[in-house]
Amino acid sequence: MRRRDFLRTAALAPLAVTLDSAYAVTASPRLGPGPAGQLPRLAVLDWGLVETLLAIGVVPVGVSEIAAYNDSVVSPRVPAHVTDVGLRLAPSLELLQQLAPDLILINSSQESQREMLERIAPVRAFAVYTEAGAPLQHSRQVTQQLAELCGRANAGEALIDATERTLAASRARIAASRISPKRPLYLIRFFDGRHIGVYGARSLFQDVMDALDVENAWHGPTDYWGIGVAGLEKLAAIPSARLLVFDPLPVGVARTLASNRLWHALPAVAEGRVATLPPFWGFGMLPSAIRFANALGDALTRDGAPANAAQVSVSMPTPMPTPVPTPIRR
Repeated sequence: MRRRDFLRTAALAPLAVTLDSAYAVTASPRLGPGPAGQLPRLAVLDWGLVETLLAIGVVPVGVSEIAAYNDSVVSPRVPAHVTDVGLRLAPSLELLQQLAPDLILINSSQESQREMLERIAPVRAFAVYTEAGAPLQHSRQVTQQLAELCGRANAGEALIDATERTLAASRARIAASRISPKRPLYLIRFFDGRHIGVYGARSLFQDVMDALDVENAWHGPTDYWGIGVAGLEKLAAIPSARLLVFDPLPVGVARTLASNRLWHALPAVAEGRVATLPPFWGFGMLPSAIRFANALGDALTRDGAPANAAQVSVSMPTPMPTPVPTPIRR
């Protein structure tokens, strides 16, 4: 995620509706399949909702920023025939009108667009990321809502079940591996050569780490989306920690990191306790949780395979290949 994208997203956080419930919806009829099983025509402006719909077998007619989605979310990919309706925060009203969707789906931080979008079609908003946190639990509930909306209740339950099996399997892999001692880890992405985003409380990644019994070394503040902005030097606060870095690195960072003295002075870097993870969308739902649980399990067990590895392999109901992360040294 580029820093300007993060900052733009963070700037919208105050617009989000803080809800005690797991999701926010406007009153609208249950759509379900139409004649001959035809699914509702959905235009979707939030990538977490997009990945969830695709995972339960529902292909929207319109999605925002498809190329960026495929680069950041990675899997499941948006099919080539789906119309790109423009920016998530400023979609093309003309394209949306041409598509004539039955419903437009947004997240709660996009509520400021509702009045404009409702001139085209009914709008339904879901809150996965809230001030209260718990996006993994919210994702389960929103998945059920999306599945019911589209008449795909069984597929929704299958995705939830696959998530639980994957979390259990990855936890077992990590517990059975020969990692000693159990070290906390920092989970970061670079903004520039001196500033990073660190995932912690209220992030989906934190919820997955908790489910896998993996300790997060970051206990500093995080925003509405579960990410804190920090200087690189903050990663020295817990010298024994591991360090996981999300690809891709910004161009400037990739070019200069080898000569970055501050980076090389960090204990985790100096002692080889660093690994890279493939690209991830930091604000996803259950498909992202499944990919992250698998990737984290791989990163923490790559050079010490658990004895029962063959017994803990779990697949998504929709194929979602996970790139192999760089192994981490201990």
